[in-house]
Amino acid sequence: MFLKKNLWGLFFFFVWGTIFSQWGQLEKSNETFVEYAFMDTNAIDFKVIPTTSANYHVELNMDDEYNILLDSLTITEKKSEKFRVNILNINSPYSDYAPSFYNGELVFASSRSINSMSKSFDEVSNQPFLDLYTTAKKSDKQRIKKLKGTVNTKFHESSVAFSKDQKTIYFTRNNYSKKKSRIHGSGTVLLKIYKAEYDNGRWKNVEELPFNSDEYSIAHPAISPDGKSLYFASDMPGSYGKSDLYVVTINEDGSYGEPKNLGESINTDGRETFPYVSDQGRLFFASDGHAGMGGLDIFMALPNQHGSTVAYNLGNPINSSKDDFTFIINEEYKIGYFSSNRNGSKEDDDIYGFRQLKPFPELLRQKVKGIQKLERILLLKPYQEITTLD
Repeated sequence: MFLKKNLWGLFFFFVWGTIFSQWGQLEKSNETFVEYAFMDTNAIDFKVIPTTSANYHVELNMDDEYNILLDSLTITEKKSEKFRVNILNINSPYSDYAPSFYNGELVFASSRSINSMSKSFDEVSNQPFLDLYTTAKKSDKQRIKKLKGTVNTKFHESSVAFSKDQKTIYFTRNNYSKKKSRIHGSGTVLLKIYKAEYDNGRWKNVEELPFNSDEYSIAHPAISPDGKSLYFASDMPGSYGKSDLYVVTINEDGSYGEPKNLGESINTDGRETFPYVSDQGRLFFASDGHAGMGGLDIFMALPNQHGSTVAYNLGNPINSSKDDFTFIINEEYKIGYFSSNRNGSKEDDDIYGFRQLKPFPELLRQKVKGIQKLERILLLKPYQEITTLD
């Protein structure tokens, strides 16, 4: 898994092998529609959803592109009171994770390789490096293509976010310069956030953000709905734990403010990572520092009855005993995606889709069933200031 919970990976930003996930064993062409055959549905108590041409015709007549996208990517489902979770047919035997909405499609990171003659390998895992891919609709099937332009390199790229106008992409990459990865003094390659501009069908003019560092990692960007705030994970000096969540202002002239730590109701002595801010301004993130179900769990920042902010665990079936992370949601349509290496995945990270069946709570009044009480409260900022959306 991208941030696998084990002793070897105690500090995910400083250990190369756990930064970008464990890997699968087989390879598929990105031009081939990923079939259903690899999925062991019995292992996770899923049921197959019919995908007849009649059903798909109905979907295509819907005005909601989010529904169309999820339905066309769905293989199986598991329903609870709060969510209906689907595993997707875009998954490969390799690592697939970090989905992001973009123009009615999904952009995601994958270690699948499209060209066996020119693929590059991670020296530690001996597996292909991660690249950024997008789903591309063709007839009643989904095809997978690499993002065009200079975003993908022979090193790792993952976890993206897009500007409000969809013309700028922010993404995570190894500390990379002049076609070589730059090695930190400790002997590891750290992470940085880069951005690129969309120009005539291609992503060009890649540049790193000015608050990156060669001394620590900055990774996993998320953009607020108004486009004025950039959230990210970092182990920079002053962090509470192994990695914390930060926010920085994006100024009108394109410059950036000073990164600010989100405080200790969000950040713990463990790992907080993969932030996401929904269209309704809710902050979601992955953590193994807050009380949860095992590994990384997905949380939402939620005010409690005392006026403080707590980390609310989304519970089963979004979370599991394994690592669950890279959560995104469109709250207007109540549809989203996340990644997990839970039982039933093909030895690696897979992308899951979901429909939200019950609204999120607006106020946390009591502990969640099956989850220990979350004692950490925000001492530095009230809830409205955390999201910095106004």
